[in-house]
Amino acid sequence: MNNSSVVMKSDVSLRRNLSDYNFMLVIDTDSCDDMKSDIKKELNNLGYLKESSVYSFKDTKSTNRDYLRKQGYISSAYYEDVSPEVIINSDEKCVFTLADNDHICITAYDFGKNLRDIYEKCLNIEEKLNDKLNFAFDIDFGYLSDDFYDSGCMMNVSVCMNLKALEYFKKIDDIQDIARYRGYMFERAFNSNTKSSIYRLTTNGHLTDPKYIINDMTLLIDSISRKEMENRRILFENNPEFKDDLLRSVSMLKYSRVLDEIEGMNRIGDLLIAIDFGIVDGFNVDEILDLYDKTNKLKLEKFRENNNLNQNIGVLRSEIIKDTLERQVKNWENQIFIIWELKLCMRRLVWSMLILEWSMFYLRCSSLTSRRLNIWKNTVEIMKKLEI
Repeated sequence: MNNSSVVMKSDVSLRRNLSDYNFMLVIDTDSCDDMKSDIKKELNNLGYLKESSVYSFKDTKSTNRDYLRKQGYISSAYYEDVSPEVIINSDEKCVFTLADNDHICITAYDFGKNLRDIYEKCLNIEEKLNDKLNFAFDIDFGYLSDDFYDSGCMMNVSVCMNLKALEYFKKIDDIQDIARYRGYMFERAFNSNTKSSIYRLTTNGHLTDPKYIINDMTLLIDSISRKEMENRRILFENNPEFKDDLLRSVSMLKYSRVLDEIEGMNRIGDLLIAIDFGIVDGFNVDEILDLYDKTNKLKLEKFRENNNLNQNIGVLRSEIIKDTLERQVKNWENQIFIIWELKLCMRRLVWSMLILEWSMFYLRCSSLTSRRLNIWKNTVEIMKKLEI
């Protein structure tokens, strides 16, 4: 087993301010527009604006604003004079928030991946931008913000996990206590009225050493993942309803006509568990993980707009999931057929080699027998001549 069925999504954000402009609390509208233009120019030069979706806070409808807030891409603050912008590049799996609490927030995310790799990716983007934009930095206080206590590494980390077994055995409170003891927040990813086993682990408050935080959170995530998988094994071996619940989720993904985002995430999480236990075959884990990204609200709205569709978002989400699963199963069946054909060809080749070998053996034996007869005839003739 691996923890890709436990760790659903990981985000690492680095917040930065440009040294050439005032902080967001005191910046004027014209300077803010210039600042955003400078940042977007460098993002474009680095190729991050290509195939990106841009959401301006003022021009974005309220439901999408709420969604961006829930995803942590934008704060709850509202500025009348300036309009924050969110640039989402799904291909590179990165998000850039401009003119929110800080001049720019760089977020790298991925699904089922190692937190250290995501941090390195985010840090690499930050270093490329810093070469051109010159972020405000002090050797004693670190990266600077308008809030003195917020200055430092200015990093936020968020990890969503599917803890179905730990929730079943009522061990979530133990995990919560451990997380709080180490200075992190651990809570249900959605509101308490929603039936979901998805929880979010996040950094809390002022951070000093980013590498220490990343390493410490990685150790904690690995520990939680091990406990979750151990409890899943116990649940799988002793509770037949657990397997039935997983199969029911797989059927829902294959045949349901409408899926909201939360239910979709839960069902996809169950499918990954079913793959781990070998209950279902024919699915590619990386492609299943990508469904988390493909079926989010903003992505589906963009897809609907680009293709002039009038479908409900829930219907569209369901169809994309069904198409993905059907295609994967079909590809798997084709691969099985190809493997079967190759095995058949190998059997035919082996039989052909055996027939050839027996034929060669027969020819050698026939040739040897013929030579022996000739020798015997010659010997008889010689003996007759010698009258022996």
